[in-house]
Amino acid sequence: MKVLGIDPGLASTGFGAIAYAGSTPSLLKCGSIKTAKTDHISQRLFQIYSDICLLIKTLEPDLVAVENIFSLVRYPKAGILLGGVMGIIYLTIVQNGLTLIEISPKEIKNALVGYGSADKKQVRNTVQALLRIDGISSFHAADALAVALTAFYRSNTRGCA
Repeated sequence: MKVLGIDPGLASTGFGAIAYAGSTPSLLKCGSIKTAKTDHISQRLFQIYSDICLLIKTLEPDLVAVENIFSLVRYPKAGILLGGVMGIIYLTIVQNGLTLIEISPKEIKNALVGYGSADKKQVRNTVQALLRIDGISSFHAADALAVALTAFYRSNTRGCA
């Protein structure tokens, strides 16, 4: 089974794909989709859409797991823009006929680090240890892999994907 994890963001959307047979996950690919601040929002969203479509076609995941987003009340514009990113991600997943699950940041941190308030460095270090890899290109990629790993652990403990 292959799981594609996505950490949504307008400037940088992280992605991480893992494969597993049995109880051991392995890294397929990870990175981030970066958009230019100077581009119009429509172009940035289209880039995210196009790149996720390409990832889906290349990786052929069985499941896509997306980190739930949150926005601070004092930054309403950021929340609106992030909502646009989520809309594009949902659209892409549905267009490709894939199963989608959403996972909260707290669940991810609890599943991987055992502590719901773990910081990004702790999450990245745990992801690297679980996948037996050295260095991950960005925190966005590490977060996306954490999403994919949490989906993997969730499916194994519940007996379904």
